[in-house]
Amino acid sequence: MEITEATKIKTVADQIAEILRRDIFSGKLSPGSRLKEKEISQLLNVSRTPIREAFRILESDGLVEIHPNKGVLIPRIEREDLDEVCELRILVEVYCIRKFIKIMDEHNLQEMEDLLREMEDALDQKNYLSYCECCTSFHGYYISNSGNKRLYSVFSRARDIMVRNWCEMNLQEESEFYRKVLNDRRKILEALRERNPDKCEKLLRDLLESNCQIMKRKLGMDM
Repeated sequence: MEITEATKIKTVADQIAEILRRDIFSGKLSPGSRLKEKEISQLLNVSRTPIREAFRILESDGLVEIHPNKGVLIPRIEREDLDEVCELRILVEVYCIRKFIKIMDEHNLQEMEDLLREMEDALDQKNYLSYCECCTSFHGYYISNSGNKRLYSVFSRARDIMVRNWCEMNLQEESEFYRKVLNDRRKILEALRERNPDKCEKLLRDLLESNCQIMKRKLGMDM
């Protein structure tokens, strides 16, 4: 991907951050990797100033760490980090879905259904990065439409940290696993259509706690 005039509605730094974010989520840039200004500058044909700005954006999202002597690194997640992020996501998402169910309308539900269709299409095409993006958009939807915009920024950072590891670990999984992930979201949407907040909360808690346990197992943290 390259920076073009047509895409300069966003700042160059935002575009660079988005390119690097996708590379991190896809596993192309793995935990422990070092990001080098010179290489990125040559690859994208941009100056180093917006690259430094992009690094700061990614740092604020929890996707990179900037060290004075070591440079910019993609951090490895520790068990304590994962526990905190999982706890934060459960608190934020349960609170938001209960708020969302009080104010949602049929248009909201249709848009969430569309996201699930996009997930299914991505799965059929074995486009697992797009699949992950649609999945996180599904969760982000009821948070961003819950009436509390500040909570979405909290969710975004926690989500990005989990997705960074989740997508990388599961890219080689069988499609049955991804089908189950999709079906779990369908159950949440059904509970929303029923306007049943308790059912939504239980499904969401079970889903997020299960995801955290899977991540711990794959990262060797379940001992």
